[in-house]
Amino acid sequence: MNFLKRIPLFEVLLVTVILSIHLYAALSDAYNFPNVWFKRDDAYYYFKVAQNITEGLGSTFDGINMTNGYHPLWMLVCIPVFAFARFDLILPLRILMMVIGVLNAATAVIIYRLVKGNLSHAVAILAASFWAFNSIIYESVYMLGLETALAAFAVALFIYKLWQFEKQWRTGPVTARRIAILAVCATLVMFSRLDLVFLAIIGGIWIVFHGKPMRALLPLDILIIFVSITTSIALRTGIAQYNSTYAASAVEAVVLMLVIKILFLYLFGAYQHPHLDLPLKTIRQTGLAVTISSILSVIAYMLLVQMGFGKTFPRSAFLIDWGLSFVLLLVLRLAMYWFGDANINPRKEVFNPLAELQINWKKWLADGVAYYGVVGGALALYMLYNKIAFGTSSPVSGQIKRWWGTLISTAYEGPAPDWTSFFGIGYGWAYDAWQPVSSLFLWMGKLIFPLYPGPTTLDERYYISMATVILLVLIILLMNARRVRRLASNMALIPLAAGCGAQILSYTVTAYGGVKEWYWSSEMVLVTLVGSLLLHLILRPLQKIKLTRFALEIAAIALSASIAYEFIVGVKAVMRYNYFPADRPYMEVLSYLEENTPPGAIIGMTGGGNVGYFIHDRTIVNMDGLINSYDYFRALQNRDAPTYLKQRGMTIVFANPRLLVLPPYYGQFAPYFENYSEYGGKNLIYLLEEPKY
Repeated sequence: MNFLKRIPLFEVLLVTVILSIHLYAALSDAYNFPNVWFKRDDAYYYFKVAQNITEGLGSTFDGINMTNGYHPLWMLVCIPVFAFARFDLILPLRILMMVIGVLNAATAVIIYRLVKGNLSHAVAILAASFWAFNSIIYESVYMLGLETALAAFAVALFIYKLWQFEKQWRTGPVTARRIAILAVCATLVMFSRLDLVFLAIIGGIWIVFHGKPMRALLPLDILIIFVSITTSIALRTGIAQYNSTYAASAVEAVVLMLVIKILFLYLFGAYQHPHLDLPLKTIRQTGLAVTISSILSVIAYMLLVQMGFGKTFPRSAFLIDWGLSFVLLLVLRLAMYWFGDANINPRKEVFNPLAELQINWKKWLADGVAYYGVVGGALALYMLYNKIAFGTSSPVSGQIKRWWGTLISTAYEGPAPDWTSFFGIGYGWAYDAWQPVSSLFLWMGKLIFPLYPGPTTLDERYYISMATVILLVLIILLMNARRVRRLASNMALIPLAAGCGAQILSYTVTAYGGVKEWYWSSEMVLVTLVGSLLLHLILRPLQKIKLTRFALEIAAIALSASIAYEFIVGVKAVMRYNYFPADRPYMEVLSYLEENTPPGAIIGMTGGGNVGYFIHDRTIVNMDGLINSYDYFRALQNRDAPTYLKQRGMTIVFANPRLLVLPPYYGQFAPYFENYSEYGGKNLIYLLEEPKY
């Protein structure tokens, strides 16, 4: 009972509302689930593999080809849920709906506690309600049935634990046990979505170097170096040529420059407290470090090229990188000077970097082993298991999409096509990484149409709005420098921002094809927390007055209730009761396939996730390779996929034959095709034993 009394009333109400909404949706008509809620093919890849695992068919989508094309932690969640699929295909979807509701509620509560503990109660109420009921966040994170719900929860939990760590290390010793607990949380983040490994790594820097300026500078330096060299190469080669030829070499150059530049930045004192030296000395130190490290990086990379590693790109890219990285690294240090604590005790600071290393290396090493031993060990075990079980150490789906990115005129989404996508600031497509704030920019762009008219000016108006908002945000932050420093540190905004940036770049600058809009769950957490901070700074003068503080809390509750009501109305409108006949097929295509193929048929589809889950007495084989085996991926690359699939019993294809002419298929199936009929823009085709030509 004492425990219950300690739970804030708002949390109880919030969780009750969220779970009630999900329970209402979970009990609605069965037809709703594949047609209104869990509509993405990718979700059914998880569902079918999980079902097959529980039925003894191993980690397969089709019961034939072993696959690891998924994020592991969400698969572990799905396995017990889809054990019920043997009784009823819709029952697991109802259960999963409630699991997602629990994750939504838990994430909202974590955000509420984090914001309330650092900002204000009114802002915390709005932040939690915004996260739980905002339609853009919900549709991207929770409505797809994908790993994003778990990833958002893991990120929020990790940030919450970093806040607790921030309070602990300032008041007492840091033990290996505390660091190991944080490492376990980071491991959950990493396995919830494997591209969040960057946040897990950068989080370790924030933890190991606590109490030192390096914890804030190093994560952002990593991001700057990453951006600088890849941008410099793309400027010289053009984005199309960069994607098709130089992306892999650019990543190799990034790794090399990270090591050399960070080493020299440290040796030249660029990681010392910004107020230990005058700004002029900071400029000199940064310039020397960047210049020497750039020269050594060029020499080292040219040697690697001579040894057969990487490809030569225009050498002027290194000169551009020198100027760009110097400016960005210097701006960062001047910003740290502005936001840094001027009231430092010089006697407690070590002026010489080597002396600082001599004093702290044992502690840094011990903390690093405690953290990265857990994170790195877990990742190594995962990769080893994958190598043994699947023949490849990383998910085959990611490898296939990186291959797509290097192809020209592929049937699927290509890599970042322009500069806005390259930096993850596009809109209305997969490279819009900053929803829901992107919707604010679009709304502002519509408002300024009279000032900037024209039917083709949406891009300009969008980026004018973005620049205006960023400028206003910078002004607010600069005016509250001391408070922002403390709050950003408590809420771990620097490692979160750096982790988000690295995740975005891991797709945009590496020629990754097939990027999807749901990849950006951690960015949505960052947007929510930064928005909360800005709102707190704006409302802070009113928070000092007791009456207005109470009024703000009432207003926050009223606004939250309004947001929740709109959300409830939306759910009720789409998750209907007793509206669809109980015997209506979940998908119309199922009837067509079952009527035109024999029982036991093995049918190839270029996607086929939802069909593979719902179809009876047939097996769907995934032909794009995302949820197929590594061996199939190699066969597809070698243009031997038809033979590979025929050997495994596939005799029918249901696909658009025009799509199969394009890369990555290159028309390799066409000689084996015998058309039978057409349905919904796809052909039902028999796969011949021998090629016709």
